Amino acid sequence: MMHLVSSEDIDVREAALRGLLELAKDEQSKTSSSSVASTDNEKLKQILKDRVTAIDAMPKEELGAIMEERQLIDLLWSVCYNEPSSLREKGLLDLPGEDAPPPDVASSLFQPSLRALAADAKSAAEKKKDKKEEPPLLLGLGPPSSHNG
Repeated sequence: MMHLVSSEDIDVREAALRGLLELAKDEQSKTSSSSVASTDNEKLKQILKDRVTAIDAMPKEELGAIMEERQLIDLLWSVCYNEPSSLREKGLLDLPGEDAPPPDVASSLFQPSLRALAADAKSAAEKKKDKKEEPPLLLGLGPPSSHNG
């Protein structure tokens, strides 16, 4: 599973990191400290260091696409080595604006402007003033007709 962490496919890397994280948590719960075999431990440490180096070399625009991978690497490092990862130290774990809600680009298209609302309210008030007070139209039987048929 460790060689899958180096895969070119981000989904494969994330799945491998999740699997390794689960294994590390299981190992940690069985013993008082994480005890991965020393060869596997060194191999995992080197793979994680290589991923951190690759992430550090990425342009800032691409880091958003691998947010979950960055979090998994940091968590796996913390579980296995009981220390923060170098992603956290380099400020690559939580980037500014990642938790911000997406920009609202559609509401202005669906909400009338305040001026339009104010103009409509003013014109409605003027129409009421201009309108003469007429008695309401009543529906029903009319007055008796004087014409007898």
